[in-house]
Amino acid sequence: MSNPIMSRNPYFTGSTTPAGYPAMPGYEGSGNAAGTMPRPSDPAADAYARQQSYQTDPAAQMPQYGAGGYVEGRAANGEPAMTYDDAMIKTGILLGAALISGALAWALLVPTSVTSPSYNIVMPLAIGTSIGAFVVGMMIAFKRTIGPGLAFAYAILEGVCLGLITGVFELMMPGIALQAVLATACVVGVAWFLHTTGLVKTTPKGMKIVLTIALAGIIFSFVNLGLMVTGLNDQPFGLRSAEIAGIPLGVILGIVMIVVASYMLINDFETVKIAVANRAPKSFAWMCGISIVMTVLWIYMEILRLLAILNRD
Repeated sequence: MSNPIMSRNPYFTGSTTPAGYPAMPGYEGSGNAAGTMPRPSDPAADAYARQQSYQTDPAAQMPQYGAGGYVEGRAANGEPAMTYDDAMIKTGILLGAALISGALAWALLVPTSVTSPSYNIVMPLAIGTSIGAFVVGMMIAFKRTIGPGLAFAYAILEGVCLGLITGVFELMMPGIALQAVLATACVVGVAWFLHTTGLVKTTPKGMKIVLTIALAGIIFSFVNLGLMVTGLNDQPFGLRSAEIAGIPLGVILGIVMIVVASYMLINDFETVKIAVANRAPKSFAWMCGISIVMTVLWIYMEILRLLAILNRD
């Protein structure tokens, strides 16, 4: 079980290829029933074994599928196969789009003073773009594959939302934006290090746990937002302002969600490598890129909110 964006696609899981997808090497077309493990006598058996070895050993060499009629460097549908660099390049492009749109939203829409008349429209705009990003994200989650259009739509909408929120927090707590950016870079860097060194490897059971926690966190956030918007809770951070043993609930939840998001980011890196091992078409790089960007922006939002709660006075 992986990122919901990726788990719907067999190229990210190594599972059965459903109707409508190009066949994955080592599965269909090798003389077995669709989606079953190749028999030892099949030409694809060795490729399957090497793929499994690669999934459990990130340092292993990338498998090459020359047996069974598959062309080196090509996906089963004839399209060039995706490489790890393809996914990372798309990730960088989409992250750049989010950063640029956020910076522009901050510069053009966030006033320089909380007393400015335009200040009151910033947070409604942030909420609106956040809802828009959520809708696009759900569309992506239910797509077999996506092109750059939906990927850029999500990155830009979420970038605008986070840019507006960051600008507002910066007005009240100067320096918080830089702290959030640096802290996010550190968390992402640590997750990358843990993945590349193999010190932390995600498991299906672990992913079920973190996804359950993440879903609970999303539901809590919507409920908390509703209470704040309707005025039923007038605390600056709603229910997050409540204290448990002198510690704000938001601090506890923030730390938990950052750990959860980091674990999911490690899983994102792992599933990208699985997609490469499964010889996913090059166009799948957009799906990989937006999945990673979603997690990185989620980490940034949690860190920004955690810093704001810690500096709420």
